[in-house]
Amino acid sequence: MRLRPGAVAFALALSLLVVGCRGKTTANGKVTYKGKALVWGTVTLVDASGQVHQGPIDLEGNYSIPDVPPGPVKIGVHSTNPDVARGKGAGKGGGKAVGAAGDDPNDPRAKFKTEPVAEMPRPAPGKWFPIPEKVSDPHSSGLTGEVRSGKPLDVDVK
Repeated sequence: MRLRPGAVAFALALSLLVVGCRGKTTANGKVTYKGKALVWGTVTLVDASGQVHQGPIDLEGNYSIPDVPPGPVKIGVHSTNPDVARGKGAGKGGGKAVGAAGDDPNDPRAKFKTEPVAEMPRPAPGKWFPIPEKVSDPHSSGLTGEVRSGKPLDVDVK
């Protein structure tokens, strides 16, 4: 049996498409609430297979999470007051900063990620503002999106 060149090209293109769909990409974007950039916290994405991916929010409201498969995601955004997160000695330069993963057992992110995360730079006084607690859990936040290679996934917290 002899294969036609067109059939071979089609099979090759289809296999590349299937392999490409399984690849992972970096999910990134900007997080805002009421038009203002969030300056502290964590973005949690739950992909279609139920895998959890997390990344910190920087001082300009940007986040970047590597190795996320393209496709639909549920989104959670968590942002505690960075001054409270300092623990004892807040305001005096003392205490351990909690960084993006959180050390608080009541932190909803604790059930998703357990490895330590490097301490994040803190926003200037007065730059942080609270967001609704309901958006912390990606399963119940109501926030969704689609991860696409080369396209930002901006998150507008409602």
